[in-house]
Amino acid sequence: LKPYLLATIFTKRAFIKEGKLRLYKINAEGKQFTVGILGKGNMFGEIDTFSFGTKGIYIETMEETLICSVLKEHFENFLAKRPQLAMRFLTELSSMLRDRDEMLEKLALGDVRERILHLLLKLSEKFGVEDEGLVKIDLALTHQEVANMIGATREAVTVILNELMKEGMIRTGRKTISIH
Repeated sequence: LKPYLLATIFTKRAFIKEGKLRLYKINAEGKQFTVGILGKGNMFGEIDTFSFGTKGIYIETMEETLICSVLKEHFENFLAKRPQLAMRFLTELSSMLRDRDEMLEKLALGDVRERILHLLLKLSEKFGVEDEGLVKIDLALTHQEVANMIGATREAVTVILNELMKEGMIRTGRKTISIH
């Protein structure tokens, strides 16, 4: 799939084989809030037995993406016959919930700087690649996209990112961020 908007009316479980997806919600004023970024090996969709938190969320490809899907019934039957795999799915779900809880805590209690640092750390853990002694986040990130992910304004994000650059904590380029 080339970058475009996907509606989340899934009766299937979808697996990302290649590429990256952005999951976001839209508030009453039409402002987008990114709730997650998924990459190769991640899954999304809603079925009765397992929910990976994508109900009511819009999904957009960030780059050329290959998605494989499985009908709900087939997926549930597959897992019922493989309890060890079902446990791995529960482990993944627990990890996703833990990440969301951490982000909610930062959004509720942290200032913009703390939220940006937390986000960059999480993105570097998930999408980081070594680059000249730094960890480059392998995502095209604009200041507006960072703002959407942490519930801040683009202007506030720009000020903080500039401070972090002056402190030598990060390096930015055209839609790239690398951290120490």
